[in-house]
Amino acid sequence: MVPDLIFVKQSFAHFNTLIFGSELPEPKFALTKARSFRGKLVYRCKNVFGRKKCFDFEMRISVLFNLEKEEWEDVVIHEMIHYYIAFKHLNDASSHGPLFRKIMNHINDRHQRNITVSTKSTDAQRADNHVRGHYLCLAKFNDGRLGVAPVAKTRLFDLWNALGRIDGVVATKWVGAIDPWFNRFPRVMKPKLYISTVEEVLPHLKGAVTLERDGFVIKAVSRRCSPDELLP
Repeated sequence: MVPDLIFVKQSFAHFNTLIFGSELPEPKFALTKARSFRGKLVYRCKNVFGRKKCFDFEMRISVLFNLEKEEWEDVVIHEMIHYYIAFKHLNDASSHGPLFRKIMNHINDRHQRNITVSTKSTDAQRADNHVRGHYLCLAKFNDGRLGVAPVAKTRLFDLWNALGRIDGVVATKWVGAIDPWFNRFPRVMKPKLYISTVEEVLPHLKGAVTLERDGFVIKAVSRRCSPDELLP
């Protein structure tokens, strides 16, 4: 799924009650098209009579990722931990220091969550220009958006049909590509699509080939295709 403001606000309200004792005032919420993060908390601070005061909190969530509902909830909770630490004026050694990790681990253990210390895609992923093969599922959504999923080779058969059943997907195409642009996307192990656009993806499909499945064999179609023919 791709989050909307209703989902983000409802998730915040639910976990504020469940985990944080309703101590956090509702912040501002914003949806972004950032590729460098899935979630981010931003705020301002100033010194008031020698004491740091933080205010103007805003939770930003990127709509360029298609994740499971539980994964988005973990992103929201991750940002709520940052919010809790800043709002309560608690000291931590770094952004994801010992205090953050202590709260995170407590929530994971008590509430069976899977929160991690980062919701970012790394600079190394975005700057990786090595040529490598990608098994790509390209998916067309009913609202015209394009989903991209570089699939781990060991998960090809499991995800071949599953990616087409993601909510909102109306068509899929499987292609083999070597353009380093696709290195920025982590290889998926379960049904997940990263949101992009035709205009963004199309230039990187030059030289790509259509993939087809025959039982337990996946092979490239020998006919040469223009990039636009590879789109779903």
